[in-house]
Amino acid sequence: MGKNLMAVAVQENASQSLAEEVYELKGEILKTLYAAGGGHYGGCLSVIDILVVLYRYKLRINPAVPEHAARDRFILSKGHAAVALYAVLQKLGYFQDNLLDYSLFGSALEGHPDMLTVPGIDFSSGSLGQGVSVGLGMALSLPRDNNVWVVLGDGECQEGQIWESAMLACNTAVSNLKVIVDCNKHQEWGWAERNGEKPAPVSDMVEKWRAFGWHVVECDGHDHRALMAAMDEVDAHSGQPAVIIAHTVKGKGVVAIEKDPVRFHCGTVTEIEHYQIMRDYS
Repeated sequence: MGKNLMAVAVQENASQSLAEEVYELKGEILKTLYAAGGGHYGGCLSVIDILVVLYRYKLRINPAVPEHAARDRFILSKGHAAVALYAVLQKLGYFQDNLLDYSLFGSALEGHPDMLTVPGIDFSSGSLGQGVSVGLGMALSLPRDNNVWVVLGDGECQEGQIWESAMLACNTAVSNLKVIVDCNKHQEWGWAERNGEKPAPVSDMVEKWRAFGWHVVECDGHDHRALMAAMDEVDAHSGQPAVIIAHTVKGKGVVAIEKDPVRFHCGTVTEIEHYQIMRDYS
């Protein structure tokens, strides 16, 4: 990017691999959530690979000019995973606030992303189901070479507004709207158990998006090369909106959290549990 503040570009990290950066940021997320007294462990850890690959490999942005008109736009529709997004934005240099200030009274780093307090946030999210609607409006109003990327949770896809906007997006044949579903197969409440297992939040996720006229790509949401290939495919696709179904694991990388996704959807840990989590993660 150099020092040309008029330019936007992919923000590559020359000093770390994507895997090294994800590992570092997962540690920051765990420490931040513990300091805050708890939060969305599972969803932050399932989505962080997607965010790091998206910001380092695909988004054309300029952290020195967060509101650059030529930038791509990004919406974290599953706003409860805000800590993961804050960790990425801080790493990129959008702000210098201490992540440990997250959720403190008066902190800019609120529980959900706030476009009025944090540089780099393109839309305030938190109330689930709004990301595709807003992203569609942005995509239709921007030049076609400005992409709008939206990350959804699979539990969030139970919201009717998602499918209303998905239908409209197909009817408009918009090409610069790209959606990624963090498909970790769990949600805070969800369906009753069947045969001892919790059904996925939305059954037949791939077929549903195809039925609504979207180009669909599936990938492993923790495999960085697979994510890059999927992002390239939807980026190159034209004539209809495109979605990546990224299959992820809730709490990825921390065994205790992976084993109990319901508790860690939004939970607290004791001092001893935090010590054990950080020890196991290291």
